[in-house]
Amino acid sequence: MALIEIPFASFTPDLPAMNNPGSPRIHNATAGRGPAQGAVTLYPMKAASLYSSTSMVSRPLGTAIGQDRDGNAKVYGGCATKLYKLAPSTRQWTDISRVGGYTTSATERWRSVEFGSMQVFTNFNDEPQYLDMNVDLQFANLTSLVKGRHIATHKGFVILGNTYDSLDGAVPYRVRWSAIENPFDWSFSAATQSDFQNLNGYGAIQGIVTDDSCYVILQRGIVQMTYIGAPYVFQFDDRVVGKGCSVPNSIITVSGLHFFLSDDGFYMLQGGQLTPIGEGKVNKWFLENFDSSQASLMTVAADPREALIYWQFCSKASTSGTPDLMVTYNYHSGEWTRATATTSFIFNSVSLPWTVDQFDAAFGTIDAVPASFDDPIWAGGQNMLWGMSATGAVYSFSGETLELQYDSPEIQASRMIPNDTAADLAIISRVLPKFEGAGDSVTARVQVGTKMLPNSDIVWSDMQETNSESGYAYFRNKSRYQRFRVRISGPWTRAYAMEIDAKPSGRR
Repeated sequence: MALIEIPFASFTPDLPAMNNPGSPRIHNATAGRGPAQGAVTLYPMKAASLYSSTSMVSRPLGTAIGQDRDGNAKVYGGCATKLYKLAPSTRQWTDISRVGGYTTSATERWRSVEFGSMQVFTNFNDEPQYLDMNVDLQFANLTSLVKGRHIATHKGFVILGNTYDSLDGAVPYRVRWSAIENPFDWSFSAATQSDFQNLNGYGAIQGIVTDDSCYVILQRGIVQMTYIGAPYVFQFDDRVVGKGCSVPNSIITVSGLHFFLSDDGFYMLQGGQLTPIGEGKVNKWFLENFDSSQASLMTVAADPREALIYWQFCSKASTSGTPDLMVTYNYHSGEWTRATATTSFIFNSVSLPWTVDQFDAAFGTIDAVPASFDDPIWAGGQNMLWGMSATGAVYSFSGETLELQYDSPEIQASRMIPNDTAADLAIISRVLPKFEGAGDSVTARVQVGTKMLPNSDIVWSDMQETNSESGYAYFRNKSRYQRFRVRISGPWTRAYAMEIDAKPSGRR
């Protein structure tokens, strides 16, 4: 008999099962660097937990955060017909729409930027909206001269992309910017520097992102806007030709890095240079599972407490218009994982402060509180990852720990037994998952998958729970090739390896 240590490996479902240096399945976990090259340490993901049973009149279509001059946190949201603020005193969505409301179409999205004390929203169907966060009473038209699908701020300008105006109608490849330091003025003027530019040859504008520079992401290219002052205002330079963004809702900027989904997978834009981040790892798996007909339901957010980005989407198994999966990317380690979606809409938010009276009114008893009292969700102004239901109820991700699902690469255990090179088969007698967690509250189960030929279908054993004293799950499986499936439920905190006991068999 021989004990063989198998570290948990990167999520690489795009590679062949046999001799895959990574795992074909890591579900309901996030991944960081492991103790050895190519190994990972897995960390738990928590389910959504109700923060406020508030609602919108229809599906959420966008959010924004900000603060007033006194540093008070603000959370805003929008649906097809209304814009709201999350009232600090009640945790309810409060309608602060302009008179008459809005007519956002089903596939559009509210997008927003901060400009000084103002929050500016745009949805393409209606005039851009603004709100002074110091007053915080009601949105109003920013301008009636132009509408836009995408919005950004840069060098004192508010910039709209993929625009509509009464003169030219819809121009999906146009960027247009306000007067410098005056987002209310959109009249073309050399004095105020308000103007526009058409970006021909790359399809429609899909988003505008900024760091020290400003980049316009189109369907088939990326163009850099560089401020040069009057009379031309901005210089436009092609940075990427032939590659752009396929899903506008996939674009996110984190720590000066820009991420998005293209036709062939996920990319990172940094300093005008494009880097594929999903190639040979998750691109094929994602594109095979992603339902592009429901791309408008994709949402993306970053975990402010971890170096993680979450893309939530509808898989082809979701026929009800409800996102059911997410992929996560650790932009420090480059590791990917996947998870079950437990809300319909994810977004970056900021916590609102709670009082004891609000606890009593919202939850009634201590047992009903959805997170521990030291969770930053209860302190005001803390950056948070939140979710919403299809009706606008707000959730934090502080619920129960989701069950880890990990599949090992396929191996030939007989070739891994020290001092035994003649055996072709192996008998697996026991498997020990290695993880940390809260003792008896955590349950670990194991399956062994076996096959005799590389092209055979794998046959799985019954799921066996690990022994409470030894930590092993026991089997007696004889085969040439093996795969191991681990499931860990309960309040586990990290998982990193498994140990298998293998005996050589079938010597030639």
